[in-house]
Amino acid sequence: MLIFGSIWIIIGSLWVIYWPRQVAFKPVIKYLPTLFGDPAAGSDSSDPLHKPDDHSQDAGRGVRGGSILPAIAKAAGKIKDTISFESIPDDEKRRPWKYPHRHSRKQIGTEKATLLMLARNNDLYAVRESMRRLEDRFNHRFRYPWTFMNDKPFTEEFINITTNIASGTTEYLQVPKEHWGYPDWVNQTLAKQNMKEMERNNVIYGGSLSYRRVEPGVNFYCDQHYDPFKWLRENGKSYGFTVVLHDFRETIASLWETTEKFFSENPQYVHPNGMRPFLLQNETRNGKPYEDYNTCHFWTNFEIGKTSLWKSEKYMKYFEYLDATGNFFYERWGDAPVHSVALAHMWDKKEIHFFNDIGYEHSPFRRCPKLKAQSHGVQGRCLCPLDISLVDESGFSCFDQWKKTYGDDYEVDLTW
Repeated sequence: MLIFGSIWIIIGSLWVIYWPRQVAFKPVIKYLPTLFGDPAAGSDSSDPLHKPDDHSQDAGRGVRGGSILPAIAKAAGKIKDTISFESIPDDEKRRPWKYPHRHSRKQIGTEKATLLMLARNNDLYAVRESMRRLEDRFNHRFRYPWTFMNDKPFTEEFINITTNIASGTTEYLQVPKEHWGYPDWVNQTLAKQNMKEMERNNVIYGGSLSYRRVEPGVNFYCDQHYDPFKWLRENGKSYGFTVVLHDFRETIASLWETTEKFFSENPQYVHPNGMRPFLLQNETRNGKPYEDYNTCHFWTNFEIGKTSLWKSEKYMKYFEYLDATGNFFYERWGDAPVHSVALAHMWDKKEIHFFNDIGYEHSPFRRCPKLKAQSHGVQGRCLCPLDISLVDESGFSCFDQWKKTYGDDYEVDLTW
């Protein structure tokens, strides 16, 4: 009797410990109706309590003692795990910060496009901010890939964090040293002297070599519900921007003179329907009227452009002409005025598009869509600071010049 009673105590203990977790017991409940007749008769096939278990030897035979013993044996084999209390409850498994859901990174957007960011490892915090905002406002709907470029190998931390933020795939490229720093033929002593001189004259970023690159650290205020890459292609556009500003003349002192010389030597590259007037202001030199560069440029902290623009023969010829002067280093020529001057001379102005519906910030400038659009839903789609000072209405802006050049077609309403 002692032995017999001990056996039943063990069986009872296993039952209490194992029953709440063990799904093998469920067939016993599933086939309970077989005690009262045919389980197929009048049963609901969608009810899991009436669905036969193909893996059970006793399926369809009702409740039998043979169903319990295998379950007990299975329970005994797992008793160590059960008693250790290391099992993970279902509610714990649903916590994404402990068990991340692996979503598909397959691209949804239909265009051959990538989100390009030039960044260093120590830019990680600003990179995270920019990526998170752009993913939330736009890219999670399209999963376009990200491409990161650096002059040094990216750290494992940088790669892991940015990969986790991206909804699409990520790529990490190291720019060759000769493409990042000073070219061999640039007089570094002279370049550094000029940087110090600009710094003494309070020329913004005049003493910074790193500023002669694209930087992360942006904000997007509005949900982007359509694909701008697709829209540009379908409407015959080659370039899009959100902000247009005056540049600091001290940083591009000889850019216009060099540009004028290039196009006088290469008139075949000037487009007859270009937007050169957008860049001009009337001056007087030696008592005679003179057209000078007004320093207007598309702010390339946000730009969408076809790669074919920058790979074209005419642009490459123009860039090589500028590069040979060394003034990207001796002065502080940036990509923004160079892109803008090239586009204004060499492409049809109909190919240039102003994204009026995109809210964007790169310190110190911020813009939101015009207030006239509020009655059509912009207030719900955009979250702009209440104290925002719109760059389009500031003294730095070339927005009025843009409207004069394009007339009534200066903007296209896409959102409202």
